[in-house]
Amino acid sequence: MTLDVLDLLRDGLPDSSAPRRRIVVVGAGMAGLTAAMLLKDAGHEVTILEGQNRLGGRILTHRGFAGDMYGEFGAMRFPQQHPLVSWLIEEKFKLATRPFPMYDEDTFVYLQGKGVRRRDFSADQFSFDLRPGEADKAPHELLRHTVQPLIDIMEQEDEAKAWHRLLTDYDRYTLLGYLKERGLSDGALAMLGPLFNLEGRYHFSLVEWFSHFYEDVFGHLVYIVDGADTLPRAFEPMLMDDIRLGALVHGVDQTDSEVRVHYRAGRRTQTITADECIVTVPFASLRHMEIQGLDPDKWYAIRNTYYGRAHKLFMQFSERWWESAYGITHGLTVTDLAIRNIVYPPAGQDTRFRKGVMIASYCWEQDSMPYTPLAGEESVMQALEDLVKIHPEARDTFEFGVYKDWALDWFACGIGPLFRAFEMSETFYEDVIRPVNRVWFANDACDRRHRRWVEGALKAAVKNAYAIHEGLRDEMPWKD
Repeated sequence: MTLDVLDLLRDGLPDSSAPRRRIVVVGAGMAGLTAAMLLKDAGHEVTILEGQNRLGGRILTHRGFAGDMYGEFGAMRFPQQHPLVSWLIEEKFKLATRPFPMYDEDTFVYLQGKGVRRRDFSADQFSFDLRPGEADKAPHELLRHTVQPLIDIMEQEDEAKAWHRLLTDYDRYTLLGYLKERGLSDGALAMLGPLFNLEGRYHFSLVEWFSHFYEDVFGHLVYIVDGADTLPRAFEPMLMDDIRLGALVHGVDQTDSEVRVHYRAGRRTQTITADECIVTVPFASLRHMEIQGLDPDKWYAIRNTYYGRAHKLFMQFSERWWESAYGITHGLTVTDLAIRNIVYPPAGQDTRFRKGVMIASYCWEQDSMPYTPLAGEESVMQALEDLVKIHPEARDTFEFGVYKDWALDWFACGIGPLFRAFEMSETFYEDVIRPVNRVWFANDACDRRHRRWVEGALKAAVKNAYAIHEGLRDEMPWKD
């Protein structure tokens, strides 16, 4: 069974003869808010329990800069290829957006102690031990040539068959394993890794990475002008009376007839009884939660759903020298330094002032690990030392920095889930998404095509809301 999740989100859940339910939603991120909105609109009684004092989960806008400047610690750009989140932003809540382009030839590539503008980059300027066939191609051409067999599948078969074939034939590969099997040299890997931010993905699923590469999710991005946090806050008029903030869920019991959710609010432990419970918090945080009635296969999936690390480090400067001195208004500089990526966000600037903000360090996976042991102020100072190697103007115009390590966030447990080899096509994925009796699961781990993206959380929320509304327990209509 295939669901048109966009129609369900846009038009609401269909008329149903199934009885109306009392539903507890754990978590007020985008999945929890969306599931609750659909179910409430369909006549169900909904309560949302959120452990933090805010909505949005991994949408987190920092507003501690001068004037109206802000920085997005979490989701900061939204692919226009993602129809669910685009509909919420542009049609449902009518939030103003602007383009968030990720490529600018004026930005830099800084490798092996040398920096060049992107437009001037060539492999022979650096010490990469490339084979003759590799040196003849531009880096983006070399990467595309290497994954051409997968591109051919997508372009020569209809989408459903192509997707099934990718899962069947290629899910056993990590990205690194496939690239090496296709004959890329270590020198090519050392070049492509930093240029295309592959190093943090090398040991994870080839198919997951390729689906994003082929879809070109970074090619058509927008940002929300007033800040990404205005998206979850747009749900407030509909749901705030149904949300209990500061409610730390620590246990879920279920019987054949009901579910009991236990939570702490301040120093008090409270219990709410309902017909169904939708868990939307990260699977990693469920390791600290007592959930009765889950079978061993479900717990195996919960334990083995991997959550990636990442951090962002914003800096405020007394002037936007990247614009005046370098002509840079967007995009990112890639480096092999500890700061790894510098992002020049068009979002969050206040053009009334000369001041500006940038992401001085944006790192994933092992690139993020060197920062985790550092104290907050030390991480800022270390990042500044790297930044001035590329942009000397940073030292004298630096004002302050703020740092967010998502791996240290109790409620997030990392930046989001990543598939490893063998996890997309086998029973592991089914065990991730399936409900167990009266406990349902909807978060950005519960979608195969758009993990980590808001789109994945929305798809999981719509599918679970539909199944509860229709009284489906043994079917899996939400499997893609």
